[in-house]
Amino acid sequence: MMINGAVVRSVAGNLAIVLAFAAVFAQLFGFAVPWPVWAAVFALHFLVHFDRLKRNARIILSIGIALFAGGWLLAGEAPGNGFERAGFLFVFLLVMQYLADLAARSPEIGRAAETIVTRPPGQRYLFVTLGSHVLALFLQIGAVILIMTLLMSRLKDANEAMVRSLTVAQTRGFTGTALWSPLSLGILIVFSHVPNVSYIGFVPGGLAGAAFFLAVGYWMERGRRAKVPGVAAISTAEKWTLARVVALAALLVVSGLAWVGIFDVPLIEGMFTVVLILGILWSAVSISGGRMSFGQGAASLSNAGSSLVNEIGIIAGATVIGGVGEVLLEHWGGLQGAVSLEMASILALAIPWAIFAFGMIAMNPVLSVTILSGALNAIWPDAAKFWLICALTWGWAIASGGTPFTANMLITAQKVGREAPTVALAWNGRFSLLMLACFSVAAALGTFFWS
Repeated sequence: MMINGAVVRSVAGNLAIVLAFAAVFAQLFGFAVPWPVWAAVFALHFLVHFDRLKRNARIILSIGIALFAGGWLLAGEAPGNGFERAGFLFVFLLVMQYLADLAARSPEIGRAAETIVTRPPGQRYLFVTLGSHVLALFLQIGAVILIMTLLMSRLKDANEAMVRSLTVAQTRGFTGTALWSPLSLGILIVFSHVPNVSYIGFVPGGLAGAAFFLAVGYWMERGRRAKVPGVAAISTAEKWTLARVVALAALLVVSGLAWVGIFDVPLIEGMFTVVLILGILWSAVSISGGRMSFGQGAASLSNAGSSLVNEIGIIAGATVIGGVGEVLLEHWGGLQGAVSLEMASILALAIPWAIFAFGMIAMNPVLSVTILSGALNAIWPDAAKFWLICALTWGWAIASGGTPFTANMLITAQKVGREAPTVALAWNGRFSLLMLACFSVAAALGTFFWS
């Protein structure tokens, strides 16, 4: 009897997903999951999808495995504390991808995107910026694809200035979520590695940073934004469509914050629980409304495992590397809090620039921020960890929109028919440099004077 290799791979891939969910649920209910369990889940997942792993993910995973083995030998104990964090991020990414697929099936989301991109020239920059920001909360990278596809279908005969202006509007709106959103991968990674800072206490500062980021971007495009003599009215139907989408995003964020605040759980656990509940409810509505079958929903979750394998590989490898670094720092002298405020201020000044520089040599912020947050948390003064989080998230946001190798930048460049360096550097470079200067100085001053 012939064994169908594709069927075996599908079963094994789905088994890895089921085991990952089971391990996360066990952790949520207070059961400790030994690191070898997570190691086995990741090994199965990456073996099944090995042909889809790109070179950078394979390199990071190989380095992670080598450092894990070396750290075990040097410290005399397995540095397995990174596996639990990596596992939670793995499952959270799957659930977020599934939620994004649900949103993409929703006609309401499509109508909202149409409303955003069809505003007249005098309003379009602001609508694209804020619309991309809101849609990115639950569509993630799908917001870039949706907005840019709709935009370019309407800008075929537009001049260079308009294409440039609306492209950077989308980029800044999308990357601005990394400054505050509890659904942003950057925020989740940073708070997973720097757990002693309350997200509830951080979010006002995060929102202020995002407002500054988007406002400066709007001001810098004042010469290229098209001007019209009047303001076109938005119809009542369009207002209700936009209001419902904003309400959905607000429900997701506020529910997550409430869950974290009421049950005093880590940010990633609270957001995972809320996103999972919303995903189940949305699935029920979609199935009952005939927009999706149960089988299609299961296939969507299964496909998320293969489509996200590179991101999961980079996150898993980098998280393990960071975990090894934490264990070795503690083993070699307990460096907790060893850095002075003066040194921490200098490091805070350098962190956003370092993340941006790593991005310029094709090191994804997922990798650089994961390693930096794990390593620096072990030596950072406790009173200044708020500013460590700010420096890391600010660097992530700027690198995501200002370096030519991130996924959102590559997709955006492909949609507008330009090279990624043109979009990232020629179109958005001055803005990135200004934000780096402002945010790095703010991180340094905040660390020194307000810690």
